[in-house]
Amino acid sequence: MDTKVEKFLEEHNMTYLYLLLANLEVERLNNLPITMKHQLKGKLTNIALEHIAANNIPDYIVSEEYNEESSEITGK
Repeated sequence: MDTKVEKFLEEHNMTYLYLLLANLEVERLNNLPITMKHQLKGKLTNIALEHIAANNIPDYIVSEEYNEESSEITGK
């Protein structure tokens, strides 16, 4: 990694990186289909911050497709 980047991140206690990742997560959540966005509980910004803090970025598209396939198989 570039030493300037390392120094910046060390001096700013990774806050900048955290907020940058959270902003990208908000954009990703905003681009979800409207039906999926309605299923999310809470504000997108709060959800994005929680995802980044937990280091857990769920793939809602794959989950939705899996749920649809399961419903077709079970007939529910």
